[in-house]
Amino acid sequence: MSKKSKFSFVDCSEAATCCDKAQYEEANLFEKAKLMLHLFFCKTCRKFSNRNSKLTHLMKESKLETCPEEKKKQWKEQIKKEFAEERT
Repeated sequence: MSKKSKFSFVDCSEAATCCDKAQYEEANLFEKAKLMLHLFFCKTCRKFSNRNSKLTHLMKESKLETCPEEKKKQWKEQIKKEFAEERT
């Protein structure tokens, strides 16, 4: 166990998981507390957390919409059809 993890009671991989859960409001109070303690001691994870927050914010701001499954199926069929026509 490294010195950092002795102080923070959580290793970097677990901190990353907690960070992701916290970003999407899935972390409980104990997980958030462990993450905060770890971030206090670990500069690398602080950077990761900051970048993760920025990315989450940008994704929410972008107002992206997913493509409906029906449209995906139509495109897939169209590609198959065009590909088959090219081969003949």
